[in-house]
Amino acid sequence: MKKFWKKDKNVIFFIFKAFTAWRLFLFLIEFLSKIIPLNRGYLGPVPWANLDGVHYLSIAENGYGIYQQAFFPFFPLIIKFLSFVSFNNYLISGLIITHLSFFIALYFFYKLVKLDYSEKTANWSVLFLIFFPTSFFFASVYTESLSLASIMVSFYFVRKSNFLLGSFLGGISSATRFVGILLLPSIIIEFCQKYKKRKLDRDNFPASILISIIIFSSSGLLLYIFYLWKMFGDPLLFIHSLSAFGVGRSGGEVILLPQVIFRYLKIFATVPFFTHNALIALLEFGLFFIFLFILVFNIKKIRLSYLIFGILAVMIPTLSGTLASIPRYLLIIFPVFIILGDLKSNLLKVSLLILSLVFLAVLTSYFLRGYFIA
Repeated sequence: MKKFWKKDKNVIFFIFKAFTAWRLFLFLIEFLSKIIPLNRGYLGPVPWANLDGVHYLSIAENGYGIYQQAFFPFFPLIIKFLSFVSFNNYLISGLIITHLSFFIALYFFYKLVKLDYSEKTANWSVLFLIFFPTSFFFASVYTESLSLASIMVSFYFVRKSNFLLGSFLGGISSATRFVGILLLPSIIIEFCQKYKKRKLDRDNFPASILISIIIFSSSGLLLYIFYLWKMFGDPLLFIHSLSAFGVGRSGGEVILLPQVIFRYLKIFATVPFFTHNALIALLEFGLFFIFLFILVFNIKKIRLSYLIFGILAVMIPTLSGTLASIPRYLLIIFPVFIILGDLKSNLLKVSLLILSLVFLAVLTSYFLRGYFIA
């Protein structure tokens, strides 16, 4: 423990200071947001558990209700498991989990960046992530914190060649959100690169480890599919129930990106510009293409396993026919934050960070007053 503290105390102090500054900033915005009229149609016992948050709390307390199968089980399960710490208060349990998970995610994100980049790049990468315009979801009763933590820890251990532990954590991630299954191809890529680097012949190829990687990484999703089949008779109910929550999701039909783009161009042409729906659509459309452009433009600079994960995590949500929630889904596309953190111009980085803080303040304010953001 002493060795760990001596080695990483500077990292932990930096993460702690950034985390504290971010949380104090959100508290300030929560106080100032009260000037915005309350949208009384929102759900949730408190602003930090509205919209999706109310479903996670409901599942934790009562089990799955109608159409709630769209929400993966691991997060509500650990809310329920840890509720004894909060005297059966599921809300407090959920908030403890999200905040602790985010701190862990930041720590391992920093460590992951440091495997390939300088301390300066790691610092900036963390700042771009923590002050991203929709980072308030990390403080909410949503899966973003837990999902990011499992992804970061999984990648870190895989990079350290602990493929079985990394795959096990990938399985936890796939039980938290569907995006967790996208770790599987990245872990296989890292494993094959390690095998190739060691120049092992075919007879010595560790096939048993590869099989274990596939089983462990997909275990969370497969167990949930089995549960849905046994309990509800529909193994893909987590997809089929998506359309019940509106925002244009197909609930099973695959819709290609050109159709999605056409839908958004139609929105821009027909919906009055300075309305909430139009501005959110613009945010979804803009951030999607910014992240996609950064990944494609820097394709030679991004580690292959990171690139594959990033491209899949950006593109797969569009197959539902909408970019709704994309500003939230982008929070786990960590290669983009590394690219931003590695920019050479300090002036550009400071300017982007200030712009991000402005958007964070605005979007947090409206989210806390019950308006759909992502």
